[in-house]
Amino acid sequence: MVYLLDYFNNVWERMKFGKWSLLMLPVLFSIIGIYISISTLDRNHIPFKSFAVENVLMPLVFFVIGFLVPVSMWRRYAIRFSQGQKILWNKDGFSFAFLLLLFAMFLQIFAIWGDGSWEKIGPAMDGNAITQMRRQLSVFSRPFQVGEFVKIFLMIFTAKLMVDMKINGQMRLCREFFGFPLLAFISVGFFTFLMPNYSMMIIYMLLIFFMLFLQEMSIKPRIVMIAALVIPAVIMYSIANLDKGSSIAGIHGINRIWSFFNEGGTGNEQQNEALQAMADGGIIGKGLDRGTIKYRLFGARNDFAYSVLGEELGMWLMLPITLAMAGFLFACFLIAAKINAKDRDSMFAQNIAWGIAIIFTMNILFHIGVNLRLLPNTGQPLPFVSSGGANLAMNFFLLGMLVQLSSLTGDKTK
Repeated sequence: MVYLLDYFNNVWERMKFGKWSLLMLPVLFSIIGIYISISTLDRNHIPFKSFAVENVLMPLVFFVIGFLVPVSMWRRYAIRFSQGQKILWNKDGFSFAFLLLLFAMFLQIFAIWGDGSWEKIGPAMDGNAITQMRRQLSVFSRPFQVGEFVKIFLMIFTAKLMVDMKINGQMRLCREFFGFPLLAFISVGFFTFLMPNYSMMIIYMLLIFFMLFLQEMSIKPRIVMIAALVIPAVIMYSIANLDKGSSIAGIHGINRIWSFFNEGGTGNEQQNEALQAMADGGIIGKGLDRGTIKYRLFGARNDFAYSVLGEELGMWLMLPITLAMAGFLFACFLIAAKINAKDRDSMFAQNIAWGIAIIFTMNILFHIGVNLRLLPNTGQPLPFVSSGGANLAMNFFLLGMLVQLSSLTGDKTK
């Protein structure tokens, strides 16, 4: 009874002091996404019930879950098993965050070997249906990208990891400084490699890198971390200089990187069309519902939502939309920076907030970069804009968590 009273008091505190203004831009982006989704469907046969569930009901439900699941509770259970002892477990048992990581790996294993629902879905345009569906699970007859769940569980585990490292004085050049983050990545990276989903592997790696980089540490480990970025640069350079007939260049995922640096390679068609659509839109755009890329480009309303908007709205409207996205990201980082990390619980909360801000940032930058052909094709949706599915639901879950965490900032005014 006491716990229930304490819980509802905490809910009231979160509702009272949470920064609800954070919802304004994501809701606006979602309305834009709903327009894109409807405009790509057959107007005479729009599945309104299914559409409402995926684009309205599920995001709302996941936002409420993210907001109501008390951070104080899962903070307590994530931290209490590692009071200066083991990272993963000690005499009290496994840490809650580590159990989440194990569950993430189970989801990956089940997607790769245990779920045959992909057989019910027609082959992709490139004939690569098995590769596509090995990344998904069917939940209530709806496909969900496993990576969207794994990303959040990995972020929570990494947040706990950083707290332990900070408390134990390991934010310096030592084996734990490199070993524990590497352990977090390898645990899910191995199964992501088997899917294969190389772009998600990069996102996992960057998520851990930036969550570590944002911690308080001396200049030496920061210099070492920056120097380590030479490794992926060398890998990219090596792939770009492979011969066209090389078997390595033909591997799924690697061929996208090779094609990005070689105009003669196959795999550039989607990005070239997306960029051309932006150019066709020009300054003022073609007008609402007059764009054509959304009808002819596979995955347009998900992977190329930015180009769909650019063709119809033009540069004069895309610029303020892009600036609004940048403003939303700034607000996310500002909330994380304002959390007073004075003990284990508040450190953990701040790391979660950093992780949420980094996830949103990477998704937006990757999506826009691909649409403008500044990055290889990664297939990342645009947060809150791309249509339905696990990405939209998980984005609102993260947003609910962030609104909750915003009540922990020092500013207790609305």
